[in-house]
Amino acid sequence: MSENEEKSSIGARLKAARTAKGLTIDDLQQITKIQKRYLIAIEDEQFDKLPGDFYVRAFIKQYADTVDLNGNDLLQEYRDELPATHAEVNVQNVDDVQPTRTATREQPTSPTNRVRNYLPTIIITAIVVLILLFIWFMAVRTHSSSSTAASSSSSSTQVSSSKTSSKASSKKAASSSSAAKASSKKAATKKSSSKQTIKAVGSSTTAYTLTNGAKKNKIVLKASKAAWTSVTTNGSTTWQGTLTAGGSHTVTLPSNATTVKFQFGNAAATSAKINGKTFNFNPDNSTTQVRTITLTIK
Repeated sequence: MSENEEKSSIGARLKAARTAKGLTIDDLQQITKIQKRYLIAIEDEQFDKLPGDFYVRAFIKQYADTVDLNGNDLLQEYRDELPATHAEVNVQNVDDVQPTRTATREQPTSPTNRVRNYLPTIIITAIVVLILLFIWFMAVRTHSSSSTAASSSSSSTQVSSSKTSSKASSKKAASSSSAAKASSKKAATKKSSSKQTIKAVGSSTTAYTLTNGAKKNKIVLKASKAAWTSVTTNGSTTWQGTLTAGGSHTVTLPSNATTVKFQFGNAAATSAKINGKTFNFNPDNSTTQVRTITLTIK
């Protein structure tokens, strides 16, 4: 480490790394979900403005990891300059700092307790079923004894009627099957002729819709200059990283993907194709800042 680096404070180190990645404070807030005022306080080393000593280390670690610095190493290097905590914990995500109220209230229920809760309902249902079965048995017995004579005299007529009805049902089933096959063939032809389209939602430049895509859509990202990019599918991170100048990366979305969020750190230097079709997410190079795009798959 050089003499200048030895004199650099932790706030200056973080700010320099953020500037090198081309990120603003607003960009960093959007990526890390840490409030802007806390990020500024970290760069100015005004740690008393943060919620507590634990959050100082948690926020600094996430800030460092986002700008490609090793958060754990940085905390160790500046441990004498940071507020001490009673129990130092490595935090991977700031959202994990406080448990939700719902998670706190949830208590596991044992199988024995569940059976005990439903036991009265099971007993009552069984009694009702037994009563209904007894009534049905008595009704069938009475009806069968009274209709034995009548059924024997009309058996020949019923056989003839049954044959006629069976033939009519067969013809109707064959006709329905032919109609279903024709409809299925027509639907398959219509689906095969449809083409993939990527359109903006109304006049928006940040919300798009993908129609008639593949079962597993493939996205190819390319960069003419170094550019940081992330891809989030259905709320979960699929891939994030920095593309080198002239580099590319292919991301295959899962078959259940319905919503995809892109974050482009250098939108003007980044291009994207979905299933071989160009995705013009930055029309007329309208911005070179971090650009967030939402793509809905239908």
